Amino acid sequence: MTDTPRGTAPAADPAVPADPADPADPADPADPATADPARSGARHEALRRRLGLAAVVACLPYLTLKLLWVLGIDVGVVDLHGTGRGTWVLVNLVTFLMDAAAALIAYLLTRPGGPRVRTWLLALPMWMASGLLSVIMIAVPLDAARPLFGGPNPFRDQDGFLQPWVYGVVYGGFIVEGAVLMGAFGLYLHDRHGPLLRTPAAAFARRLPPPVRTAALAAAGLLAATGAVRLAWACGARFGLTAARLAEMDGTARLTQGVQAVLALAAAVGTVVAVRGLTRARVRLPLAAACVGSAAAFGWGGLLGDLGTLARSAQHPSSAFMVAVYAAETAAGLLALGAGLAGLPAANRPGAGGAVGAAAAAGAGTGGPVGRP
Repeated sequence: MTDTPRGTAPAADPAVPADPADPADPADPADPATADPARSGARHEALRRRLGLAAVVACLPYLTLKLLWVLGIDVGVVDLHGTGRGTWVLVNLVTFLMDAAAALIAYLLTRPGGPRVRTWLLALPMWMASGLLSVIMIAVPLDAARPLFGGPNPFRDQDGFLQPWVYGVVYGGFIVEGAVLMGAFGLYLHDRHGPLLRTPAAAFARRLPPPVRTAALAAAGLLAATGAVRLAWACGARFGLTAARLAEMDGTARLTQGVQAVLALAAAVGTVVAVRGLTRARVRLPLAAACVGSAAAFGWGGLLGDLGTLARSAQHPSSAFMVAVYAAETAAGLLALGAGLAGLPAANRPGAGGAVGAAAAAGAGTGGPVGRP
């Protein structure tokens, strides 16, 4: 996509009339996000720099542990439970690289020119990171609160694989990393694609190509179905689960299932609201729910579920129903990701009219940046 030429106002879309009094109009001088662009930009730059640096620091404990394990220094490890040394090193190397990628993204967002980084370079790793970290950010604090209600201490009552302090260090780092990384990325999106995010959902939906709507609604249907299944498992349902999987369904596992279910259902609702334009509220909240929830379904359900199926022995295979759920979550994530990568540039195209078109015109007239993917 290209920026609107300077001094050339885009053609208005007659189907999406601009409303100067609409609070969602990004050109509204009463909007605190646009009332003082220079002052707001300086605050965002400082905040983004702090968040990015905090994300890098939060990655260090996990990266240090993984590097030590790859090098054969098993600090904090109690018993590998028969895991081969080669498999142990490979798994830790892959997860080290994944977290290193998150640290690199945080560094890019920290740089003064962070908003100039092309969105497509950050979209896929941030999508994956938001999905994987969001479940931890919600489930771990809830699980840690179980002793307050008479439940076991999840950091003390472990299976003898790692020392308890390792879980606290790793998951605590993940929570801080997720919070500051998503905060920094949110500021990046505000700076680069603020007009699009402030567009009313009704106007946003009218600019989506029909194939994108079809793919997004298909993803929403799969997310709703798999979310309902995981919610049932979280509540104690036994259907579709093998005896081995049922034996693993302790309180922590059911809590994680419940968090996955809530995120998937939120993603389904957010997708339908954004694609069908069911509200005139700004589209950023439905898009955020769709993004994080679909990534969580793909990462925790599809990706980790599929890997778990491959890793299980012949004596403890996954049931056909479990495999079908994992496949549906994989498909839902890929459909949502494809719809986002194809639909957001179309909705953000300069000259589309409405709120986005007005903001593009303002950016063209003042020399300010117009968001590009």
